[in-house]
Amino acid sequence: MNNELIKDNTLRSKYTLIAFAVLAGVDVLSVGLTFYQNSVFKSYEQNDYSEEFITNLDYATIFLGILQFICIITLIVLFIKWFRRAYGNLIRLEIRMDYTENGAVWGYFIPFINWVRPIKTMKEIYIKTQKAIKEYDSTLVLDQNLNFIAIWWIIYIANGVVGNFASKAMNRAITIDEFIDANNIYIISDLVDILSIALAVIVIQKITKFELSLKKVDKSLSLIDQIGTE
Repeated sequence: MNNELIKDNTLRSKYTLIAFAVLAGVDVLSVGLTFYQNSVFKSYEQNDYSEEFITNLDYATIFLGILQFICIITLIVLFIKWFRRAYGNLIRLEIRMDYTENGAVWGYFIPFINWVRPIKTMKEIYIKTQKAIKEYDSTLVLDQNLNFIAIWWIIYIANGVVGNFASKAMNRAITIDEFIDANNIYIISDLVDILSIALAVIVIQKITKFELSLKKVDKSLSLIDQIGTE
């Protein structure tokens, strides 16, 4: 095995998990602000709030939306870097993989393909990392229960669908009631996103656990600590 080319993925895993935690926090703030905005809308016709207050609340919503977008972009970059290294390390171990390193990554971005390839490659990482460990530790019992990966991906896809529906509902909104309805869909979208984040964290933690085990079973893999820690 070409062990000297294996690269450490610990920091990338850590940074990705932190980014997920930050996005979850922003989602919680978004849910709270949207609930509050709905309460303001409901009282607006009774003149409980001034136009200036409504405008400032809109600015706060826009700011939080921009922050959410920045967090998502940052998370995508960190997640893809982590995923690429996890997949690439198995290739560098000379394990037969279904795709090239670039092919696995592009599977997240190519339309239609990105509905199926990400879940396939994530399952591949989970199973084949364990098989790599088993080459050194024959006592390892393979965990072939991949339901948590399937659930994560289904929830992730559902989150995109709900988010898209919420955006269209907001663009169509004209009356206060329509804005409230659109906000309610956004609340559902944020809650689904939080669930998706929780499941993604489980996926990353499980794979990271096996990656660390792979480092430990063969001392020759200690070179992993000096290579590719950027």
